[in-house]
Amino acid sequence: MKSLGVIETVGLVAAVQAVDAACKAAEVTCFGYRKVGAGRVSVCFEGEISAVKTAVERGVAIVGNSASISSLVIARPEPSAIEALRTLKGRDARPAEASSANVPELAPQVALPPEPAVIAPGEPDKANAKKGKKA
Repeated sequence: MKSLGVIETVGLVAAVQAVDAACKAAEVTCFGYRKVGAGRVSVCFEGEISAVKTAVERGVAIVGNSASISSLVIARPEPSAIEALRTLKGRDARPAEASSANVPELAPQVALPPEPAVIAPGEPDKANAKKGKKA
């Protein structure tokens, strides 16, 4: 049975440290991260309940109290909740075989030179006017 683990940290570096420690400590899979806002980053894991508990505890211990905000372990999450979390960054939402098979080619874009400005008769030529004090 799959379980869900989440660690929320302050900063991306702390989140990377937590993921590294968690994945090394137990047989879990990190399936995404989300920048929550205000410098907070949440990372999600899945695996067996004992492995997820061990991984989350190890990740929080490595990051420490200064960078760890919160952690969570859910033993049997609703399958739709797991599927909703799979759209997080770090994992493609679409299948890998459909990634480049049906992508149409775009025509190359050509940069056109800018058109010269036309000065109406009787209008002062600001480009060639002298700058500074008036004589």
